[in-house]
Amino acid sequence: MIELSKGRTKELLAIHGWSGVFLGLLLYVVILTGSIAVFEREISQWSAPLSHPTYQLPATGMDGALRKATDAVDPKFHEDIFFFSDAAGRIRMFLHMHDKKDGKPEDRGVEFDIDPKTMAVLDRREGWGEDIQEHNMPKALADFFVELHVSLHLPDPWGLLLTGVLGLAMLVAAVTGFLVHRHLIRELFTLRRKKDVLLTRRDAHVVAGTWNLPFSFILAFTGSYFSFASAFAIPAMAMVAFGGDQEKLFETVIGAPAVENKTPSTFGDIDKMIADVRSRSGAEPGFVSIEHFGRADAQVTISTLPPEGKMVGQTYLYKGDTAGFIQQKPALGVVPSLGNDLFVLMAPLHFGNFAGLWSKVAWFALGFAGAYVTLTGMLLWTTRRADQPGWAKLARASYWVGYGLPLALAAVPLARFIAPLLDLNIRSTQNWTFIAVALLASIVALLVRDLHALRRLLLGGTGVALLLMPLLRWLSGGPSWAMAFDTGLTTVIAFDITLIVAGVLCVLSARRVVPMATAATLKVQAA
Repeated sequence: MIELSKGRTKELLAIHGWSGVFLGLLLYVVILTGSIAVFEREISQWSAPLSHPTYQLPATGMDGALRKATDAVDPKFHEDIFFFSDAAGRIRMFLHMHDKKDGKPEDRGVEFDIDPKTMAVLDRREGWGEDIQEHNMPKALADFFVELHVSLHLPDPWGLLLTGVLGLAMLVAAVTGFLVHRHLIRELFTLRRKKDVLLTRRDAHVVAGTWNLPFSFILAFTGSYFSFASAFAIPAMAMVAFGGDQEKLFETVIGAPAVENKTPSTFGDIDKMIADVRSRSGAEPGFVSIEHFGRADAQVTISTLPPEGKMVGQTYLYKGDTAGFIQQKPALGVVPSLGNDLFVLMAPLHFGNFAGLWSKVAWFALGFAGAYVTLTGMLLWTTRRADQPGWAKLARASYWVGYGLPLALAAVPLARFIAPLLDLNIRSTQNWTFIAVALLASIVALLVRDLHALRRLLLGGTGVALLLMPLLRWLSGGPSWAMAFDTGLTTVIAFDITLIVAGVLCVLSARRVVPMATAATLKVQAA
């Protein structure tokens, strides 16, 4: 048990509560969307599946596809090429050059979507990297949730800075919550169901928060790391140590490139290199990068997916002109180091993709618990003070965000399936639908005075939206369950069933009448 004075406990309670309320509204958005974004690949497989799915690079055919792509674009885009099997099951190949847009570094080139079985080109997009991704429709739905989680759809670097600050707020809430709840072991198992309504809710908040503390700390730390590294740390390091040259920074940190040699040269067999990586690592190649295609200094970097039983993959270098193996290298630097080991652990610990679907399910459950703790913490803190000036409005705002956000998020897939039927841009329709439903929920929150009725209305709407998703997916041209079963699209069936179950649970929860605790009842000691 951690012994603290009453004064210190009061201070920590204030820090814990105020950080949770004022930043909790946005933090709840980040945590909930992060839980959904864990299934980025599965969302794309469900919303835009190929009729013959495969989510790994083929054993043969990539060499021919690469050469066709290089022949089809301006040679200046041979400067840098990468390809991988994306979340929608297509092979994405981007041939580009490093350029500047409005004085800032930006990639410009041509991107192809390639069928992994027939090697046919499914789509071609050309322009600046950011604009190309705006026209990548198979990933539109997954990208919406990922971008909302990563940057709240705010422009760089402001979105990343804000989510980084929210990550720090989550760290503060986790640490102060740990210190405030003095009887930590006892609170792991204390849930008084037959007591006062608020006391039961407080116990549920404490139990969920206590069990979730280690996970919350990991997510907050790794999330802040990714946000601040992209928005602040890398540009700052480049400015201080390399005169603002970020390319030079990456060369130093990742490893200097091969000595420049612009002599034209043939390119080796990329299929041979991919096969060699499979035999060396026993893992599936996940990402292939080619520098200076068609030159004597061409170099190929192939990164693998994590092999079975491990959390991270490996990286291998090859000579581009001969397809000869050079070395296995760490992600950072050219020799193994503790810094590299810590660096490569950041992504799997944050994204939960280190053990396939099961680790994703665990990360979703833990993330959902984190969202529950954030929401119930805000509701408990604001409702206890509902009789004080200003707190009643903040309590209403908490209900609006807490139950209106899931409704707005559930409307986005509906927009994704309706947009093509009306010949609308999918990404714009998704964004405007989210905004419109969020505004509609805010109007409802202002008009419905009873908070419990507000909760039931928003939760019921979310349930209906979830139940409509499988139907709209099918009506918009998606495969039926029979077709999905015949072609091995098990993700489509599993996702539909999950949405139906979740929708039914939301509707049943909305129908359940729970007595609202009054402000007087809410005066419970946080012992």
